Amino acid sequence: MKKFTELTLAQYLEELSSSQPVPGGGSVSAYVASMAMGLTQMVGRVSLGRKKKPGLGSEEEQKEQNNLQTVQKVVDSLEKTKKDAFQIVDLDPEIFDSVMKASGNPEQMEDALQNSFRLQADLALLIVMAREGNSALADLVKGSIKNDLLVSAALYGAAFQGAYHTALINVKYMKNPERKQHAEKALQELQRRFERGNPDGR
Repeated sequence: MKKFTELTLAQYLEELSSSQPVPGGGSVSAYVASMAMGLTQMVGRVSLGRKKKPGLGSEEEQKEQNNLQTVQKVVDSLEKTKKDAFQIVDLDPEIFDSVMKASGNPEQMEDALQNSFRLQADLALLIVMAREGNSALADLVKGSIKNDLLVSAALYGAAFQGAYHTALINVKYMKNPERKQHAEKALQELQRRFERGNPDGR
């Protein structure tokens, strides 16, 4: 299958606008999540690159140093999270294809639905973790660059809703009651964790 991650953004948009079912919502959610993570990293790196204010006392200097260490940890942690999310841009169309091929075979369909659910649930978890880092930066970043955290927070929100509902639609078609119940419980926990984030979108 085509590697959508290797396309330019213009090419990806062209594919997205076509009559083909892939890339679809799951792939787009992963793309948007990746961009949000990259934007959070940008804010962190700009903050890390700023010169320290002269004349800080030892206590203030230590606090500033601790803040910078926290920013660096967020930036570093997002590197793997971003790569994992971006891989799903390609993985989601592949999983969708497996669901379509399983049509007419109940056992294969159940496994395909489970795999599709798990992929998007994993994406939702990545988004939750990344947004928590975004929120942490909101208390440490200063100046106009802080506005970009609001943009990334909005992107996280959209990406999470996309991943959540794409996962949920697979659960609705599951026939195995144990799998269905476990999946529903996992999604409820993800939603609760996401909603515990700051209401101002940070």
